[in-house]
Amino acid sequence: MKLSVAANYDLDLVPELANHPVDEVYGKLPHDGLGGGRPRYMASPLTPRRLADYVAALRSRGIAFNYLLNASCLGNKEWGRKWQRRLARLLDMLKSMGIERLTVSTPYLLRRVKATHPQFMVKAGIYAQIDTPRRARFWHDLGADCLTLESFSINRDFSRLEAIRKAVPGELVLVANHPCLLNCPLQPYHQNMFAHGSADGDGFFIDYCFLNCTRRRIEEPAEIIRSAWIRPEDLHRYERIGFTTFKLLERGIPSEDLLKRVRAYSERSFSGNLLELLLPYGFRRPPRKERFWMLRNFLRPGRVSPLKLLPLYRLIRQQGMMFAPAGESGPRLENQRLGLQFIDHFIEGRCTGHCQSCGYCQSVAQATIACDDSWRISSLARFQQVEQMITSGSLWQ
Repeated sequence: MKLSVAANYDLDLVPELANHPVDEVYGKLPHDGLGGGRPRYMASPLTPRRLADYVAALRSRGIAFNYLLNASCLGNKEWGRKWQRRLARLLDMLKSMGIERLTVSTPYLLRRVKATHPQFMVKAGIYAQIDTPRRARFWHDLGADCLTLESFSINRDFSRLEAIRKAVPGELVLVANHPCLLNCPLQPYHQNMFAHGSADGDGFFIDYCFLNCTRRRIEEPAEIIRSAWIRPEDLHRYERIGFTTFKLLERGIPSEDLLKRVRAYSERSFSGNLLELLLPYGFRRPPRKERFWMLRNFLRPGRVSPLKLLPLYRLIRQQGMMFAPAGESGPRLENQRLGLQFIDHFIEGRCTGHCQSCGYCQSVAQATIACDDSWRISSLARFQQVEQMITSGSLWQ
C-alpha cells in the first residue's frame, strides 16, 4: 500500500510521515497565478523558499512532492502569452526545487507539460472525472502516468472499479477519506468555484455548495453513510482487485489531525468518531492561514457589508470551519459500530442506487450516528438564515 498525503508544510511532521507508507505529499503555493483545487482563503501561508525547504526535507526521507496544477478550469487564460510565460517560469522553478511530480485536471495542460517538460511524472487528478474504463483509457493514452479516479461517485461501485482496473495498466489512485455527497450534482459547479477562487483576480466567493452539502448531512445523517469514503478497515477489499494507492485529504490541517489520518490508514484500523478522518473542519486547533485572511478575502470594499456577513461568520464559527469549534456537539459516527461486514452490501452489488426503496444507509445511520438535538436544531436554523440571505439577494442589498 502507498499513501498520497495532503501537505501542511510542517517540517517537524516529516519524520513521522516517513514512519508510514507515505509515497508522496501533495500541495501547492497559495498564489502561483494558475489556480488549483482549493480557494485562496483556504491556502496555507507558504513562500517558494519554504516550499523548497519542505521538498528537500521530504526527499531526504524518500518521500516525493506532488505539485498541484489541478484547476478544473483555467478561465481561457491558457491561450494568452502572459499565462504561458507564467506556466513556463513555474515549471522551471519546480524543477529547480527537485519536484518531479505534477497533478493536472485538463487534457491540454497534460499535453502541454509533457511536450515541454517531459521529465515530470504527471497525474490526472480527481477533477478529471475519470469514472469509466473509456475515460481512464483516454487519459492513459493521452500520456498521464497515473490516474486518480472520481472517487466521489465510484468508490463503492466494485464492478466498475474492476472494469477500470482491467482497462488500463499503471497506477490508479482512490481518494479514501472524502465526505462529499454521493454523485453530488453540485460537483462541477463547486470545482469551478475553486478553480476561479484560487487563480489571479478577485478570488472572492461564498462557498454555497459546501454550505449546502454540510446542511444536508445534518438534516439527513444517512447522507454521511452514502458518501463513498473508504474505512481504514476496508482497504484490503480494494487491494484484492488491484488498488494499492490511496489519497488522504485535507491540505493545511493541523499536524496532529493529519498524522491521525495517516496512522489510521497505515494501521488499517480506527476506533472512535470516523468523521475525525473525513471532515475538512472541526479541528481543536484551526488550520494555519495567511495574515488578515478574512480582511483580504471577504471584507474588502465593493464586496459585501461586514454586517451582512455576521450570520455567515457565526455559522462557520459554530461549525468549526476555519476556526476551532465552539463545542463538541456535532455528529459522531462510531466507526466500530459499522462492523466488518459494512462494505459487503456494496461488494455484493446489493446497492441499487434507489435509496428510498433500499434503506440500507438509513438503517446504518440510525445505528451508528449520534448528534445532540439542540446543536442540530440551532445549526439548521443558522444554515437556513444564511441560505435565505444568499438566494434572496439580500446579502448584497
